[in-house]
Amino acid sequence: MEDTLLRRISHGAYQVKLLIDPSRVLDAGGTPLERAVVALRLGAPGSFEVAQYLDDAERSLSGQGWIVRMRRHDDEGRVRLAYKARFGIDGDGTDPAALLRALERAGRDGFGADGCFRAARVNLSHARATLDFSAKRRAPAPHLAPGELPGPEASRALALDRLPDGLWQRAQAAAAGSLIHGPVRQTNHPGRILDHPVELQVSRLRTGPDGERTWFAEITAKAGTFPEALELRALLMGKLRAEGWLLEQDAFKTDLILAHHRMHAGGHR
Repeated sequence: MEDTLLRRISHGAYQVKLLIDPSRVLDAGGTPLERAVVALRLGAPGSFEVAQYLDDAERSLSGQGWIVRMRRHDDEGRVRLAYKARFGIDGDGTDPAALLRALERAGRDGFGADGCFRAARVNLSHARATLDFSAKRRAPAPHLAPGELPGPEASRALALDRLPDGLWQRAQAAAAGSLIHGPVRQTNHPGRILDHPVELQVSRLRTGPDGERTWFAEITAKAGTFPEALELRALLMGKLRAEGWLLEQDAFKTDLILAHHRMHAGGHR
């Protein structure tokens, strides 16, 4: 039973996400400071991406554990859509039994079997872990400028047109009345910590209701298996604490974007 459940998570589908203090690693313009460049062995920015999320004013989709995201990498001529079902993993994610319980809950809801929500990903942050199932779609974007995403009406139409069967009845009404949350631009810097490839992801986000934007910096890294992911998280946390950079809080910026980045009428954010 345990092996059958864990086979729903492919090798390498474990991601560690840790927040670091932007005041200690970035300058006022969001560029990594020299000390961070050396310690994290950062290269030049490998790419940027823009992302926005669709949900209604009450955030009904996220309240049901659903995330609908649109993203573009650099100036590519397409929009990437992701429809995610997110399940919480009890505790801080270190208990294998908690992961199995999350997989069992997902299985009862029809995830991980046949269909478009087969593959799973485990996200491990500071003290929170999630199990995500995603269905991904692509759509051409021939008329969008670099870094631009579709506006509210076009986004709603596109999201409904590509909506997976498993999400239709639960989300059709919410998606039809959805608002844009974002867009948010993210710059990605490849690096290495303890000889493991990592990525420093930098965004400028609103983190509270006052509307002020601040830099948001996180280290992400991938692991092949659950034990490897737990070991990697512990090693990265130890290294970042030793540098005085680790923020002792979870790195789930989707929650912040949905809470504080709603696009108002007229396109203002």
